[in-house]
Amino acid sequence: MKKYLAILGLVSLSFAYAQGGPLVINNYTSYDFHTRVTAANLFTPGCYFYVALDNPELVISGGNSVSYNSYNIPGTTWKVSTSSSPATLRLGSNPSLALGGTISNNTKWVVSQFQFYQSGTSLSVGAVGDTTYTCNPVPNIFNTPQAMVEWFTITSGTTTSTYVQIY
Repeated sequence: MKKYLAILGLVSLSFAYAQGGPLVINNYTSYDFHTRVTAANLFTPGCYFYVALDNPELVISGGNSVSYNSYNIPGTTWKVSTSSSPATLRLGSNPSLALGGTISNNTKWVVSQFQFYQSGTSLSVGAVGDTTYTCNPVPNIFNTPQAMVEWFTITSGTTTSTYVQIY
């Protein structure tokens, strides 16, 4: 019975923080939005369980929107850390990063570090994210001279959609 309850608890914990929905980035400005996103497990002590976009950064041009359902973004490489050992690089196509994969099931989107560009010229930088993520504290709203960037989530049933809105 104890094993059954322990397994049930771990499974429910996984679903509570799984990539159970898309990361949606809506850029309503005329500026190009470059970002590196991070996902993490909020229950793992020591800030070791995370997945951070390594290369290339995501670029959402002005007036466009994108939606990603997992880390399986074509051509991306992710830094994956599950312990105090150095992070390892994994392609976005790695099975553990796919929806339902081990890493994907135990993380949720937490941070977007970004920079605005116009005609190839770099402009303001900042970061937004989940304010409960204490390993890299950032606000959920950040104002720059170019735009306001907002981070929020919407949960419907077992699906949690994470939004980055650029106004």
